[in-house]
Amino acid sequence: MTTIERIAAVVGREHCITDKAERELMSQDIFFWPDAVLAEAVVRPADTAQVAAVMKAAREAGLYVAPRGGGMSYTKGYVPERAGTIMLDLGRLNQIEEVNEQDLYIRVGAGCTWAQVREALQPRGLRTVISGPISGVVSTVGGGMAQNVPGSMDNVLGLEVVLADGRVIHTGSSGVTRTKSDFYRYYGPDLTGLFMGDTGAYGIKTKVTLRIQPIPAGAVFASFSFDTLKDMALAMAGVARLGVTNKSFGMDPLKNRTSTKVSLMEGAKTLGDVIRSGRSLTEGLRDSLRVVRAGRGVLDDVEWSLHLTIEGIDEVAAQYAAELARRVCLERGREIEPSVPIAMRARPFSIRGFLGLEGERWVPVHAMFPLSRVETAVDAVQAFFAARKDELDWHEIRYAFLSTINGPYWLIEPMFYWFDEISPLHRRHLDAQKIAKFVKAKPNPDARAVVQRIRAELRDAFFDIGAITSQIGKYYRLPEAMEPGAYQLLTEIKDLLDPDRRLNPGNLGWR
Repeated sequence: MTTIERIAAVVGREHCITDKAERELMSQDIFFWPDAVLAEAVVRPADTAQVAAVMKAAREAGLYVAPRGGGMSYTKGYVPERAGTIMLDLGRLNQIEEVNEQDLYIRVGAGCTWAQVREALQPRGLRTVISGPISGVVSTVGGGMAQNVPGSMDNVLGLEVVLADGRVIHTGSSGVTRTKSDFYRYYGPDLTGLFMGDTGAYGIKTKVTLRIQPIPAGAVFASFSFDTLKDMALAMAGVARLGVTNKSFGMDPLKNRTSTKVSLMEGAKTLGDVIRSGRSLTEGLRDSLRVVRAGRGVLDDVEWSLHLTIEGIDEVAAQYAAELARRVCLERGREIEPSVPIAMRARPFSIRGFLGLEGERWVPVHAMFPLSRVETAVDAVQAFFAARKDELDWHEIRYAFLSTINGPYWLIEPMFYWFDEISPLHRRHLDAQKIAKFVKAKPNPDARAVVQRIRAELRDAFFDIGAITSQIGKYYRLPEAMEPGAYQLLTEIKDLLDPDRRLNPGNLGWR
């Protein structure tokens, strides 16, 4: 019996896929990686025991294992780089294990999407403290742990992890033999933190426990227009120092013209969600009316826009906090209709924006800076694109900026758009009828090569001015960024947990 046959006997033959087209789809993320190696098989285990059995079989056979969640990343994190790699698709581990309203946590299978978690909690008037990514209708909680979703990662309370040799461990209070509740993370050294942001290089996340909280009764939405990126970024930093916002994100002129037409306002679905998301039917109808009145072109004439969601224990507290934020923003900008944060609150997940308005391919690169370095970062990124404007224009490559603040730091995410073929991964998750209308979606290797090169140059430019990143995978330069002693310690832990380097080689610099 071959190893693939042994694995098929564990997970079921229909869940051990050797079809070439499926293996090709699952061996790429949302960008192009010409050096990607085709996975030997796509394996879809149903539970932790099957994951452990697959790991043991793969190790005995000398195979490599790359774990995959929703597949919406773009850092090559699960893309195989060695022949003999099993793609471990964790999508079947999608059960809501427990919602504990008394101890305020939810435990879920790593294959649960962020949208599933939201749907499980919202009827109870609850939510996770950490927000999922905008791709949360497809992206999984386990993938968020492996990639380090920017935000309140302290509110990850524990993990269940399968190690390279098939052992299963639990972190946080779920790993304490006398405790019957996953209520607390820190008990001795922080094992939970050790396994986050590793892209599966230390172990396979199979269950995740997240802190939950009541949805605040008070919520105020506010949006502002600015003439320059620097004005907007400084306003964002000023608001961040107040510590009063739940969400804060900024958009550039291109995103202002396209976002409400692509990902933020998907017709009647969004309006229905706006109505349902109100604290009462009256408030929901009021908010939906604001979205309708603003219209799909609400930001067409806006240069740089900032969108805030401010919460409070009640409406009075939220309004007070919003007024503090408003004063900071009005020092440099003007207030506009807040239809975007209203729509985003009601419908936080969408992957339509993973293609441009006319079907352009899309890929970002991001960087995170302390609030004191905002101006330095702005000057650097604008100088970078100004120096490459002619080449980008020649190849019809457009770019946009998103920026967010989820804590005491500023994240900027430049995004590249260009006409090119639409991948099978996009086709699997996006509306086929809409994709069929994208007449310019044909192979464009010249523009693609320019994007690949300039994106890497931007990554390196950010590196040179001291940026850090959330996702790392095989793309960002962690070994060079860390103190040698610290990286050596991480490597020694890797060698302890995975001495044969069978788990996701290439990630975090380990090959």
